[in-house]
Amino acid sequence: MNEEEIVEKLQKLGLTKYESLAYITLLKLGPSKATDITKESGIPHTRVYDVLSSLHRKGFVDVMQGSPRLYKPVNPEVVLEKIKEDFIEDVENLKVAFLELYREVHGEDLPEIWTIQGFENTVERAEYVIRTAKHEVLINTPFEFLKLLKSEIRARKDIVFVIISNFDEIPDWLKGNNIILARSGGAPWLMASWIIGDIDYALFFGALPKDKRREKFYSFWAKSPKIIQNYMHWFYTIYLDNSEIIKPLNYAAAPKPLSLVNIRTLITVLKYVELPRKIEVIGRLVDTKEPVTLDGEITEYEYTPLTANITVNAGGKEWKIGGIGSYFEDVEGEKFILLD
Repeated sequence: MNEEEIVEKLQKLGLTKYESLAYITLLKLGPSKATDITKESGIPHTRVYDVLSSLHRKGFVDVMQGSPRLYKPVNPEVVLEKIKEDFIEDVENLKVAFLELYREVHGEDLPEIWTIQGFENTVERAEYVIRTAKHEVLINTPFEFLKLLKSEIRARKDIVFVIISNFDEIPDWLKGNNIILARSGGAPWLMASWIIGDIDYALFFGALPKDKRREKFYSFWAKSPKIIQNYMHWFYTIYLDNSEIIKPLNYAAAPKPLSLVNIRTLITVLKYVELPRKIEVIGRLVDTKEPVTLDGEITEYEYTPLTANITVNAGGKEWKIGGIGSYFEDVEGEKFILLD
């Protein structure tokens, strides 16, 4: 990299042209007098003291008091690492500020929907969904694609999987205690494949390509709680409810506490266990939107294409608890933690 290119890059970091030249000169000369810097760099003598003072304030130069006063360049690694740290901090602060501005107007997070090009990129995104999930992953896809996710699924014993596929038989790597399997009813395969992780990420695509190397392939990636909430609803009402459960969760052997974020996943688990069950619900009161945490017992549940809720006895009161977006129930549940 030549000196002109270095000056351009330093200017991108916030230095002026004269400041960039002065710092480069000091790196060449070492501790120097202002007059020596002027001679070497070509910076006018009338400007050099202001330039050096500015570099000192920005952390690029140390001042060695004496007669004459000397200016010493700060180690470039130290300077650039500090700039890097400050830049990352500023970016993170801006992200928070921008999201807060968006929420003030729209009352929700800024939705992100991306087009993913290429089959291999789609597989990588699907693996990422599984790898980063904290509670549950919902998958509806042909077994041909499901096999590509084998290693990621086997590695996650700490989350719940609900998997719908065109199973002929159940392979050993899908017999984990934390996995619910359903055999597809058939027609939905013509529609789409879904990989949904918690309320955070969702991947959607159509038919698999015949030649994965040559054909153009596109999938869609979403990061928006409101959108993913709808995806989860469709996953259950369109796909799972029209499929045959062939392997329920092994609830007795599953590690406790068992944490879920989708009310329909919770009820799918409850269909194969006896009630009551101890639960902790974290959510918000539907009327006031105030945060609330309930510790109690599930006594019953309701599950239809339009409605999904549980009844919990807690604090001497009976509560109706729904999922995200509830308005008929008492509580909008954001996290459901089964305790026994």
